[in-house]
Amino acid sequence: MSNYILSYTKIKNNCLWHNDKLVSKIGETDNFLEETYKSLDLAYPKFFKMDALSKLGVLCAEQILTDESIRLLPKEKIAVVLSNKNSSLQTDVAYAKTMRDFPSPSLFVYTLPNIVTGEIAIKHKITGENAFFIEPTFNADLLHNYTELLLQESEAVLCGWLSIDEKTCDGFLYFVGKQTESNQKKINFIKHNPTNITQLYTN
Repeated sequence: MSNYILSYTKIKNNCLWHNDKLVSKIGETDNFLEETYKSLDLAYPKFFKMDALSKLGVLCAEQILTDESIRLLPKEKIAVVLSNKNSSLQTDVAYAKTMRDFPSPSLFVYTLPNIVTGEIAIKHKITGENAFFIEPTFNADLLHNYTELLLQESEAVLCGWLSIDEKTCDGFLYFVGKQTESNQKKINFIKHNPTNITQLYTN
């Protein structure tokens, strides 16, 4: 049975897109992630305690994981596979600055890139496998191959690329699963392969 991309979300150029539909557009601001959160009218106060990487991941995941056909899947059968090019560097630098006086425990918590997978899992009660890869550029082959391996045991995988620094905010998450009678009418599914993954990311 083939696996399909059931849903996808992108954050780029101060815009949040879900399945090619513009969900939110925020003007130039230093608090883009916080303003996007407010525009979605979410009620998750923990969001403001997170580092920027986790905020980016939670915002992207929210659009996908609250879809009814996806929300009802067994949480222990959903895996999370993420990647980026600079690990948790932005938070690492911020934490290092606090070490001159008194190290910040609240920043130290986020000095590993896979913390974002944990934040997504906690919010949506996901208990399946998870992994975070560091790659110099977006690597569709890696995400595809690892996801297909996980789908031998899992029912679905949340995958993608989350990269943020002082100049750029680049988020792309997509959800891979199997087409079923209950979800086949929701959207036009896209076959899961590296070509389609790359096209969704770059478009």
